[in-house]
Amino acid sequence: MNNNKNNLANLFLYLFYLGFLVSVAGGFRAISSIAIGLILVTSFIKNKTETGSWFNPGLRNKYVIACSLFFLLQIIPLAYTNDFLSAWQHVQVKSALLFIPLCFYGCSYINKTRFNSLMTAYVYMLAIMLTWCLGVSFIKYHFQQADITVFFYHDLARDLGYHAVHFSIFVFAGLIYLLQIATGGRHLVNRTIHFLLIAYFIGGILLLSSKLVIIFMLACLVFYFFILLQKNLHTKWAIAIVAITGILFCSSILFTKNPINRRFADLMHGNIGVIQQTSFSPANYFNGVQFRLLQWRFVKEIMQENKAWLFGVTPAKAQSLLNQKYLSTHMYTGEPGSARHGYLGYNTHNQFLEALLQTGIIGLICFMAICFEMIKITVQQKSRMLTALVTLLLAYALFESVLETQYGLVFFIFLPLFFARPNSREPTGKTAPSTE
Repeated sequence: MNNNKNNLANLFLYLFYLGFLVSVAGGFRAISSIAIGLILVTSFIKNKTETGSWFNPGLRNKYVIACSLFFLLQIIPLAYTNDFLSAWQHVQVKSALLFIPLCFYGCSYINKTRFNSLMTAYVYMLAIMLTWCLGVSFIKYHFQQADITVFFYHDLARDLGYHAVHFSIFVFAGLIYLLQIATGGRHLVNRTIHFLLIAYFIGGILLLSSKLVIIFMLACLVFYFFILLQKNLHTKWAIAIVAITGILFCSSILFTKNPINRRFADLMHGNIGVIQQTSFSPANYFNGVQFRLLQWRFVKEIMQENKAWLFGVTPAKAQSLLNQKYLSTHMYTGEPGSARHGYLGYNTHNQFLEALLQTGIIGLICFMAICFEMIKITVQQKSRMLTALVTLLLAYALFESVLETQYGLVFFIFLPLFFARPNSREPTGKTAPSTE
């Protein structure tokens, strides 16, 4: 009877994980939230069936503890905030900090076979959604006389409801999976389709125009190319041709005039010293580097003015205090009566700064503990895929407030744990062999 219950729990977990990954690739947020809840409940039921206890010993993992403590800091301000609705909405978004780790450590489920099966479905769904984005952009360009920019950056992912950089990170996860299994001599369906998917994802990442993801993609292509040179695989020349072609194509894009190149060139212009001005003009333009450096100054001023270094200004007040800084320094804040809000609503664009601003030094320490445990898991796993992914995510956390959106939380918390397969155990209790 227990075996039947366990098999049923495994079936449901597979379906729920599959639903979650497909909904993430497709941008179906409601389904993603429901799937996480179902995975969590089923994980506890499975552990109860297998061990007789609701709570798996893995829940004492330091990563789970760090995430739980950071989530607790989001809840505490509910007791004294003046804006309970905003604080509660913030807690709802951040709840993934607690629920996602519990899904993985609540029972032993993800192993090598299930991981590969789920990733295959994930890759196909990414290809479908990328094709849908390109199709919508083509319709706009050909039939609605839209500008060529509809094929790039936020315009490309807008109708999917995605932030372009977030979507490019999900595509990057699919790309490194395809590269990794190719170096092991395995392919999805056949060699031709596999290499076409690799090339397609490379092109998709270029069109989505995330500078950071493009740099990491180039680094991975170079890395896997050199790995292949050391292997005696009958497919190595085919993979090498794809890698070299991808590198040369990316390089030509970056060094010629086009929408992608302009995003990189924008960083090279602008005087860094302008951020020291006490006042600006609405006409002032700040590139990515200038704006992020300006956030360091604003956060320091806010923390000093509110004497909030230890516990922060609370998540509910953080954005309003930043908005006050934009207004008081006369930065561009949109046009009255229009949908344009300028810099109003822009967060710190740095998760370390955001954690400090919202929850003080204590919150910053908790977030750094999460990052440290991610690095620790990566070192223990010795996985190329996980190393590439975690390095990208930690770098991204320096440039964006990654935990302030639902899908930011998903790729920062879910993907590393999924790629690490922390509970990958064989029936004997021994660790399952690595996929690499």
